[in-house]
Order: sequence, then structure tokens, then C-alpha cells
Amino acid sequence: MKVDELLKRARSALGKKVKYRLGAGGIDPNSPTPASIDNACDCSGFVCWCLGRSRKTNHPLYVQFNGGWINTDSIVHDANQTTGFFRKMEEPKVGCLIVFPSKEHRPYGHVGIVTEVKEGKVTKVIHCSGGNFRKYGDAIQETPPTVFQVPDTIFVWYEGVEAEA
Repeated sequence: MKVDELLKRARSALGKKVKYRLGAGGIDPNSPTPASIDNACDCSGFVCWCLGRSRKTNHPLYVQFNGGWINTDSIVHDANQTTGFFRKMEEPKVGCLIVFPSKEHRPYGHVGIVTEVKEGKVTKVIHCSGGNFRKYGDAIQETPPTVFQVPDTIFVWYEGVEAEA
């Protein structure tokens, strides 16, 4: 998959009035939308669907970490390992993921796809969130990266996306 194909797929979910529900969506990468039952999805379900893979995996790293689920915590864990699907990046670029894990004071992490970078800074992200659903009536939006401005946010690259020269 090329970066422009990833962004086209992600943007194809805009305007579908997707509801936010934790743990929903992203199981069937061949589905016409990332949402599952009741037109609902969460952030990692959305990202997995955009990447063309199921959020359920039998990769040993994920099976050992959390029973085989690709979610925010497992993406961060993967990025800090030498094996898996994601590699940590120092600088953001269009097509990378921006992600932070859950913490004791923060019960849920969040992940999105970087869609715009200016002067080395992320300026737009497409993501699925409860905040988007409450504000716009549609959980999937392309927004400034405000929600990702927490200290432990990292950038990762999915190995299935061709890096542009």
C-alpha cells in the first residue's frame, strides 16, 4: 500500500456518521467501512481497517502481550520491539501513525493517521474518537492534532506502507 492509497482509504470513511464505541470495528479489512455492528468503531479499529488488516492477529508479539489484539497499547509496545508490524520514528511524516498508550491516570490511549506535516510539525490527523462523535455526530474526522498533545505520544510507521523517497 502506498501513502496516497492509505489516505484515500482513510478519507473514504469521512461523512459516514460512524458512532464511537470502544473495541468496535476494524475486524474485517475487506468491509466497505471500518465500522462494525451498529455502524460503530474505535480509533484502533479505524486505523487497522485503513491499513488493510484486521485488528485481531496471531502474531506472537501481540498474542503474548494482550491475546492478539492491535490496539493503542500494543502498537506502542510493538514500536519498542525489534519484531512486529510497527517501527518507531523520530520525526513525523504523512502516512505515519501518531499514538499514545493508556496510563494509570488515563484509561485509554489514542491513535490516528498523520495527514499533514508542516515544518516538521503535525498539523492534521484523521482519527476516530468519542470527542469527534460528540462534537460532529461522526466519530471519524480530520482535525488538528490537539488530542495527541500528551508527553508520551510517539510516531510509528506500519511496515505494510511503502515509505516514499
